[in-house]
Amino acid sequence: MVLNKLHVNMSKCCYIHFKPYTRSENHEPYANLELEIEGFRIKQCTETRFLGVIIDDKLNWDAHIKYLKRKLNYAVATLNRIRDSIPNHMHRDLYYTLFESHMSYCISAWGSAAQFRINSLWMIQKHCVRILFGNKVAYLEKKNTCARVRPLEQQILGSDFYKLESTKPLFMNNQILSIHNLYSYHCFTETLKILKLRQPIALFDKYNPSDRKSTLLLSSSSSSDYISRSTLIWNDIAPTFKLADFSVKIGPLKKQLKKALLLMQHRENPKDWTVEDYNIKKIMGDKSNL
Repeated sequence: MVLNKLHVNMSKCCYIHFKPYTRSENHEPYANLELEIEGFRIKQCTETRFLGVIIDDKLNWDAHIKYLKRKLNYAVATLNRIRDSIPNHMHRDLYYTLFESHMSYCISAWGSAAQFRINSLWMIQKHCVRILFGNKVAYLEKKNTCARVRPLEQQILGSDFYKLESTKPLFMNNQILSIHNLYSYHCFTETLKILKLRQPIALFDKYNPSDRKSTLLLSSSSSSDYISRSTLIWNDIAPTFKLADFSVKIGPLKKQLKKALLLMQHRENPKDWTVEDYNIKKIMGDKSNL
């Protein structure tokens, strides 16, 4: 630090003790750990922000997802206010600019969080798509019409009245990926960049290419870290494009990947969402349209 003339702001320094979840907090060997730099005590924290991502001591991404939910809800409220003032052909650009740009930021890092946490973001994404691309006239007409002026058989409001508009046709018409497929998309493209450019070298060295086929990767463990998750996603998607090596151009491959994910997303059921819409093992189901 002295040689490089770096100055550290000690008031902003903190440290996190990463540890697995335990029911008892009495057996932590480093519970009262004190760190100092030149006599200045470094405070301990349970979460901190690093390059726009909130990292917590349990690495379950709960703090970051809660922060992201507030940001996305604010974006949805903003889109709801301005959508009628913007031409319809620009709504898709608004979605990518004000919503998906926030949701997809560093998704390859926190996108492997528990499914119930990802589902909370999935609900917000569907709500945003309904607001921008849904049938607002039909929604307002249904809510503004008094039940007494309806025909007798329609005065009793059943489950169909409270059923929300299906978002799957809206996703299909506007070529939008769900948050689950968006995670696979970014993991695959970032892995391709690492393997192609061999940068950063710290991540490149952690991948284990197969001796039998150099474009496939060997998974050393079943952990939930980025290397293991991206290796599984790479091995599921890479055979679809029949890569001979890593010299393929990234731009055209990203377009093919998005098209393949969209085909998989809407192959099973055109109206309702199913678990198979996010199962990337079935991405090879239809290669004729790629």
